[in-house]
Amino acid sequence: MDKDRCNNIITIDGPAGSGKSTVAKILARDLGFKYIDTGAMYRAITLIAIRNNIGLEDEASILDKVGDVDIEMESTASDSSAYTRLSIDGEDVTDQIRSPEVGAAVSIVSRLSGVRKYLVSIQRKLAGEGRAVLEGRDTGSVVCPGAVLKVFLTASVCERVNRRKLQLQGKNQKIDTGAIKNEIKTRDKIDSSRKDSPLVLPENGIEIDTSDMTIDEVVKEIKRLYYDRTKTEI
Repeated sequence: MDKDRCNNIITIDGPAGSGKSTVAKILARDLGFKYIDTGAMYRAITLIAIRNNIGLEDEASILDKVGDVDIEMESTASDSSAYTRLSIDGEDVTDQIRSPEVGAAVSIVSRLSGVRKYLVSIQRKLAGEGRAVLEGRDTGSVVCPGAVLKVFLTASVCERVNRRKLQLQGKNQKIDTGAIKNEIKTRDKIDSSRKDSPLVLPENGIEIDTSDMTIDEVVKEIKRLYYDRTKTEI
């Protein structure tokens, strides 16, 4: 990806519940950028594996099946509180990919090297079309290491659990605090310890602890950093 295109790329990485999805959507909306939700892609592939009774570590079978389906994802971010709209073969599976079953399995599927390579190639192609905010767990370290601004959001486990509860409440979904905490801790361990593209602070990335910050404060800070890096008005 050339330098001019990198100047139009912002990556937002971090663990579950750190606020990256909401922040990335607002940034994309405010800046008029494309929004690329890489996590939704991994969830879609996980759902495909579950629906077709494919073992979560059966990389070859998963990739073979994925090649037979059509996955479409929304690239706009008009509503920061809404999930990314995603469809498989024309069926809207936005809610299904956010189910507890998929949430518990996605870290297993996403650590498969072949799956990561397949999706990273798609993500780079989308980012290469210019002006995008990428959100995920390796967008700054692997997908777009040349991005002009690479942000790594963090928050305490307690705060992340509370945010997840509020999110589920707003979607009228079942809330189990213990299960949410366990899912977050398990996901953290798997994501940070996997051999391929582990969750890390990317080189030259900026870490922001959002535990005691409002969404508006986080967005404002990232805009300030972007302005400083690009020397352009926002």
